[in-house]
Amino acid sequence: MSKTKKTLRLGIFIASALILFIVAVYLIGSKQNLFTSTTEIHASFKDIRGLMSGNIVRFAGINIGTVNDIRIVADSSVIVSMTIRDTYTDFIYKNSTVQIGQEGLMGGKIVLISTGDPSTGKVEKGDYLSVSDGLDIQAMIAQATGMLDELKGTIANLRSITGKFDTGDGDIARLLNDDALTSALEEATKSMNASLSDVNHITTKINNGQGDLGKLVNDDSITSKMNTIMANLNSTTLRADSLINQLHQTSYTINHGEGVLPRLLNDKQMGLSVDTAIASVDQGIIEITKAAETIANSWIFRLFSKNKNKQNEIQKVELKVNAGDTLIIRPVNRSSPEVLND
Repeated sequence: MSKTKKTLRLGIFIASALILFIVAVYLIGSKQNLFTSTTEIHASFKDIRGLMSGNIVRFAGINIGTVNDIRIVADSSVIVSMTIRDTYTDFIYKNSTVQIGQEGLMGGKIVLISTGDPSTGKVEKGDYLSVSDGLDIQAMIAQATGMLDELKGTIANLRSITGKFDTGDGDIARLLNDDALTSALEEATKSMNASLSDVNHITTKINNGQGDLGKLVNDDSITSKMNTIMANLNSTTLRADSLINQLHQTSYTINHGEGVLPRLLNDKQMGLSVDTAIASVDQGIIEITKAAETIANSWIFRLFSKNKNKQNEIQKVELKVNAGDTLIIRPVNRSSPEVLND
């Protein structure tokens, strides 16, 4: 009985191990597409970003195959071969694109196939699919790391600035910690309010018609006077224009007329004649002056002048009068003057 039990246990163990081995082989084979018909397609990448053989190929969120082989054919070209189960090749077209993605933040790399245009036909064995730029999680993490480093520096600078605000002596620190500026602003506000009150008072007086400015704003008599003045100015301007026109006509007549004055201005021969006449008159005056001098120097004129001087001497009377005396003047004959001493 003991030997039979041992044999039975050994058989059960071996059978269990064999079953587990078969299940494992099936699972691994199904994962590697060993028990299904597949189609091999290719894609050329410049950078496979850590993709390895055996990684999953995914289409529309479904695992449809695996990466079969990776070959470097040039310094900028890496050929990735993929085995796709035939049950899914009916949904993959020749213009479908592939890209390398990542399974979560910390997962492995996978190949993602996008849908294409059915009019281009279904993918066939050996076809090359075009490559599109996928989302590079590692690059994003590196970029985020750099941004975090910059953010740390910015935070440090902000801390330094806020520390200066709290303890510094700058304008902003004084604005935050000192109330002198607020007091000054209050005083300025009060002054402004007082000024506004004065302005309101002035505007009230103006609106009520007080003062010259109020009369100027509210009374239209000044406007009427200004209109009258402007009308007078217009009338004066018209008269001035008329006078200017007359002056223009006069000047035109003088310049282009046929009278004596235009001829004097424009006729050279007449001007010479006038100059000659004036010279003749001057010569006549000179001769008359010489004749008068000759008459004045003649003996008849000198004799007449002596008689006249004697008569003037006879008319001269010297009077000597004392204080309190009475002076009587009578008309006398010029030929026999008399002197009265009374």
